[in-house]
Amino acid sequence: MNDKFWKELLDIMSNTIDTRLPNDIGKGHLPDNPAIKTPWEKLISLYDAMVFIARHRAGVGAVFYEVLRHYIPDYATRVTRCCDTADEFYIKMFAPEPEGRNFCKPTAVTMDVFPFMRGCFPTAMSGDNGDESLFMAGRVNDFGSFRFEKELDTCPWDILGTEICHTSPWAGTEKLGDSWKRFSRDRGPELRVTMVEALGCGDPHCRMIGENPDKFPMPPREKWDNFGPLAAPELVKYTPEEEKLDYRGLQMFREDCEFKYRTGTCAEYNAAGEGGGRGGYDVSSGSNLGCDYVTFALQDMIKKGEVTREEVSALFELMFRGVGKMMFLDAYAVKGLRDWLGVPNDVNDGRVLGAYIEVYLQARKNQYDIVAFNKDDVIYDIDIKRFENGMAFMKDAYIPMWYGMSKTLIGSAWSLWEETEDVPEGKFRIKIAKKVDKFCL
Repeated sequence: MNDKFWKELLDIMSNTIDTRLPNDIGKGHLPDNPAIKTPWEKLISLYDAMVFIARHRAGVGAVFYEVLRHYIPDYATRVTRCCDTADEFYIKMFAPEPEGRNFCKPTAVTMDVFPFMRGCFPTAMSGDNGDESLFMAGRVNDFGSFRFEKELDTCPWDILGTEICHTSPWAGTEKLGDSWKRFSRDRGPELRVTMVEALGCGDPHCRMIGENPDKFPMPPREKWDNFGPLAAPELVKYTPEEEKLDYRGLQMFREDCEFKYRTGTCAEYNAAGEGGGRGGYDVSSGSNLGCDYVTFALQDMIKKGEVTREEVSALFELMFRGVGKMMFLDAYAVKGLRDWLGVPNDVNDGRVLGAYIEVYLQARKNQYDIVAFNKDDVIYDIDIKRFENGMAFMKDAYIPMWYGMSKTLIGSAWSLWEETEDVPEGKFRIKIAKKVDKFCL
């Protein structure tokens, strides 16, 4: 008998953890399901988990931007700051050594970037590869030496606000392109990237176009101001409304594509991230998009003494506590979540919120230990490294948000808080239970 067996036996005997069937029960007798399982045996498919986590992180990212708007109210200043600090990140990650970590090298292998490919070719390939994993369904309309055009019909991050629509073309393409060009040792034709349309602005598509400034000359512009105009608008290819794709239009969910995404050089992967390329659930579950550009900017402000870490944390707590309460303010929202999780009718305690948190952690591929799960107490020890995933302010956002959710998803007698005593190394502990607090917010 191993330690895990005795621990589980003691938990059952002490009634700390409600009896639940193990994930591998029936293995070898029934087909295994690529799904997340709730405490009440409800299965959430891989596809639904991917949609959930993309849209969830977009919602969290939208509140991150509200925090940044408080500290930098001027639009142009705010977006410029996001561009500048994102530059530093991409240089650190993708630039050749010794300045950066040379992440272009392993990425080139997984995307089948050939040695003779130069200029912004690898950049455009990298962007298309990322779009597929991040549920941005669309098409490549042009992919040449002097011009590229990518048209998107879906973007889970269309609710963030337009700052990200300005920042991502600059940071994710022009600056990332600098790293790729240096990596290839042959710069090739330069491309200036323009976000002609953006779903976040209310346009019918996102449309990112790169034009070579020698072949398509245009006057200079501000770094952040990349919404146009184009030098060659007559080359734009518009897809009619009736031909637009939804999330199922991604190659990895289409039968005509053999349920695989393929780069222009035939690197491929499926929804589970299996294959010669790099993508699918592996990438989507760990994405920080929506929170990343804000985090970079706020950390830069703290570093330069413009704000303190304590001030930023306090604002995150205020914002996300209110967000959490609003999420389940109405009865239909509570019913919708309970149905989605398969919560029994007689369960109305901390286990409901706990189940939701478990689904989120599983969707993020975040390890956690169930310390208690019963009608009185729900306690989790959560792996901190994966939870933060290199981003600051994650706990500052999620713990108050989950606290707020406890008040409307369950009831005002319930709370969620972090416990700090006797917590295993590398973990943080949250507890959901009834709590009387005369000064609660």
